[in-house]
Amino acid sequence: MNTSNEVWSTPPELEQPLPRRIRLNGSGITYCVLAVAAVLFGLGLAGRVIRDELRRQARNESLARRLTTEGLETEATVTRLSTGLGHVVNYDYMVDGQNHSRGAFISADHWQSLQVGSPLTIRYLPSDPKEAYPELDPPNSQTHWSVVLPMAGMILLFMWSFAAIYLSSIPPQRRLLARGYTARGVVTRCDAGSKGRMSGYFWYYDFSLPDGTACQGKAFRGSQLAEGSAVTVLYDPNQPRRNSLYPMRMVRLATS
Repeated sequence: MNTSNEVWSTPPELEQPLPRRIRLNGSGITYCVLAVAAVLFGLGLAGRVIRDELRRQARNESLARRLTTEGLETEATVTRLSTGLGHVVNYDYMVDGQNHSRGAFISADHWQSLQVGSPLTIRYLPSDPKEAYPELDPPNSQTHWSVVLPMAGMILLFMWSFAAIYLSSIPPQRRLLARGYTARGVVTRCDAGSKGRMSGYFWYYDFSLPDGTACQGKAFRGSQLAEGSAVTVLYDPNQPRRNSLYPMRMVRLATS
């Protein structure tokens, strides 16, 4: 371990008193921007889902009032029964010699009482016969909040998780760069691989604590490094397994 004869010394900038002053570097800033953008996108998309449901309900309330005051009754024929986000009935009906086809969400009890070919009493608007709903299930009788709210929640959860993954590597790097001790490390292996969508190399390295205890670490980098090369390691003196190579990928030392 640490058998390399390559000359190494602690980088001068790391010799400043602890805690060192830290700033995000270009990659760290980019990841923060992506995380914020993901959260804002999730909020916007979830808000749109909720807004569309509110608009749908307002439209259905208006249509229900018109069907009550202006609508005419007629008999339709059930053509299809299906379930998914709710209980749906499809039906055909005729107005003034014209055939029309519609579908509507209905209550579970009503849906179970029907079968394909069953008669279905509906109300339609004479001014627009395409606007029709079952008599027993007017458009304002069905709400979709049981679907809309979980959908909005899933969108937010996914985007928050995406942001958390992007930001998860920044706090550990900040802590190590601010308060970590330095050590000379030696690369023991360098394997080509990928992390996420990035291709690069995994550097495996050994280093020793002041008391001689041997420790290991691994880092992902974009370039290859020869085995036996000396590297600078930053480690947590209380938990040496928390270590990383210097310079960091997300943070850097403040210059002023």
